[in-house]
Amino acid sequence: MSFEKQTVLITGGLGGIGLQVAAHLIGKGAHVVVTDRAAEPSAALPAGASYASLDVTSEAGWAKVIADIVAEHGALNGLVNIAGVFTPGIPFQDMTLAQWRYHMDVNLDGSFLGCSQAIKAMGETGGGSIVNFSSGLAHIMLSDGGAYCVSKAAVLALTRLAAKAGGKFGVRVNAVLPGAIDTPMLWGNLREGQDPQELIDMLVKQHPIGRIGLTTDIAQAVAFLLDPENSFVTGALLAVDGGQLVD
Repeated sequence: MSFEKQTVLITGGLGGIGLQVAAHLIGKGAHVVVTDRAAEPSAALPAGASYASLDVTSEAGWAKVIADIVAEHGALNGLVNIAGVFTPGIPFQDMTLAQWRYHMDVNLDGSFLGCSQAIKAMGETGGGSIVNFSSGLAHIMLSDGGAYCVSKAAVLALTRLAAKAGGKFGVRVNAVLPGAIDTPMLWGNLREGQDPQELIDMLVKQHPIGRIGLTTDIAQAVAFLLDPENSFVTGALLAVDGGQLVD
């Protein structure tokens, strides 16, 4: 698996998963453009990565970043839509419309804009591959995380739709559904005064493989879906969750 001469854009790239995916792809020869909302990167980028500021809810922002990439590198070959938000602990009946819309804006609309803009650009330069990020919580409904669950379920439908729309342009669109992954977002679920090991033990019980996931597990799956050699894989919804959805 080689990504020589491939340019890949990663949204939400300063998070734990984003940085790992970037490093993994760079190790396989890709040029990676990491994006996040900050004007300047708030974390050290992997050697060889470049950075661009992007609010994924901005259509104009997407158009500019992709146009800049094509102008500099000749093409956008891959897009990894990782950017997402999750505010836990809000009972469904207490969630405000603003909180609901915030999750939809970032998790769903951001992925839609990325898919639509990337398909347009990739179609003009010979095709490419998009990987969206959903979640096991697209199937396992949490009543105190409703907006996140619904937004990630909608990303699955978006992925299938974009795969159908992108096929005639040579663009493949797939999604990964991570289980519990050891990232700062996961640790945001730790309740005040809770023993961290209690949280881990609870999560491990939900994964038949007997552990929570690592960012490297997700990076491997993303690379597989991006790989041009897997040219017949599109519309796939790949659970990378240690069997969480089996139960």
